Amino acid sequence: MSVVLQDILSRLAMRADTKRTVGGLVIAYSKGSKAADKVAAALQLIQDVDPLRYRRMVLDLKQIWITTIPGAAGQFVRSTLTCELDERFVMREDISVAEVANAIVHEAAHARIDRCGIGYEEELRSRIEEVCMRRELAFAARLPDGERIHRWVEARRNGSVDYSNTGFNTREMAGIRDALIHLGTPVWLADRMIAFGRWRRRRSKRH
Repeated sequence: MSVVLQDILSRLAMRADTKRTVGGLVIAYSKGSKAADKVAAALQLIQDVDPLRYRRMVLDLKQIWITTIPGAAGQFVRSTLTCELDERFVMREDISVAEVANAIVHEAAHARIDRCGIGYEEELRSRIEEVCMRRELAFAARLPDGERIHRWVEARRNGSVDYSNTGFNTREMAGIRDALIHLGTPVWLADRMIAFGRWRRRRSKRH
């Protein structure tokens, strides 16, 4: 799918969703209000413990969209200035409001970096992700129970996450299968769609 077409589809889907405004940020959602309540609580937590960071977030982001993201808990979309959060991540019972807030802090850091004119090219990604994770650690340090987030971030920093185009594509393909099944696609059809997508990707590389 082209970037332009994906952007158009995302804008149309977001327009059809329910919206509420919390502290100057729009929350868009489609499947009930529980996920939106959790995100609203996360935004309030950021406002309470780090008001300066929150004021910057309102400048850098226009909305939080609770949707289905292949292979990630969250992502920043430059074209719409949106922090997208995966609804499965938000609604997991073992994920706290603080951890949702931490994911928003991470994506808001991407928005801030983008606003400074720095892109997300392959050769820059490791350094950009390191900056975003340092923002997470700074946020966790302000929380009375931030030790779990601190351990989670340090595990990612010390891990071997592949930020290359190949690494991103591999995680995306695996995530797309899970997302399709989550959205009600039969497993056999999801597997065929993924196989077709991999075939097209290999074919495009040969040409």
